[in-house]
Amino acid sequence: MESLTSRQKKALETREKLLKTSLDLFNKYGFEHVSVEQITKACYVSKGTFYTHFPSKYDVILEKFMELDQFYSTVEKNIDPSLSASEKILFVYQQQMNYLTKVVGKDLLRTVYTAAMTNQVEQDHYLINPQRKIFQIMNTYIEEGIRQGEFRQDVSAPNIQAIIRRCMRANVYDWLIHSEDFDLASEMAQFTTIVLDGLKSHK
Repeated sequence: MESLTSRQKKALETREKLLKTSLDLFNKYGFEHVSVEQITKACYVSKGTFYTHFPSKYDVILEKFMELDQFYSTVEKNIDPSLSASEKILFVYQQQMNYLTKVVGKDLLRTVYTAAMTNQVEQDHYLINPQRKIFQIMNTYIEEGIRQGEFRQDVSAPNIQAIIRRCMRANVYDWLIHSEDFDLASEMAQFTTIVLDGLKSHK
């Protein structure tokens, strides 16, 4: 791999500075109250420079969330194939919740959720995009569970997928509004286990 030129290195440094500064400002003042102009002034760069790196301020949020989705590819590779579909789903969620708690943190997640709920974000935003890696992984296990008779046949795969996704969003939201004694990983495991039990075929 060729080494970066000084100009390329400078561009990467500027991008990282814009990213960090934007997230800091979003967290401090709220996503909807921060303008691109505020971000560029804090970084001592022009608006043109900002738009060279990010089409909009929401794309700053997407940048961090896409990094998070890359993590799921690693998790998928480490799953024991002999586990049942339910166990695979629980394992992925356990890894995800640990990552959100220990690496991402509440501040960034609050910003992401706030940004997703503002009218400045397009309807089909990244949080609910079915092409996200986490949803693709879950869909694979759900379809596997239906195929092997583990899950009920009277509930369609898309409906099960929607229910499982809501497990994630509901628990993350609860974590964000509760105090530090809310254990995201254990609460998620308990909640999702109960939901999965209700989706299982009891023949």
